[in-house]
Amino acid sequence: MDFSTSPILPLATSTAEFAEFTPQENLWVKLREPLSDFSSDEALLLCKEADGQWVSWVPDFGVAVLGRHQYYRLEK
Repeated sequence: MDFSTSPILPLATSTAEFAEFTPQENLWVKLREPLSDFSSDEALLLCKEADGQWVSWVPDFGVAVLGRHQYYRLEK
């Protein structure tokens, strides 16, 4: 099941969280849901794997392939 086009999005704390952006290498993003109970809710995009998917590093989890629907721009 492909959730990348799902119209249901979690509540945002600001409109900037869902602002359109172009994912790129070395960009920190905010995960919509942590990958485990113990992992961070942020990830570092390492390199593009396929259309809409990125190899990423998640603190306290490790390397994961994330789909575009799993994260949004992190404002720091």
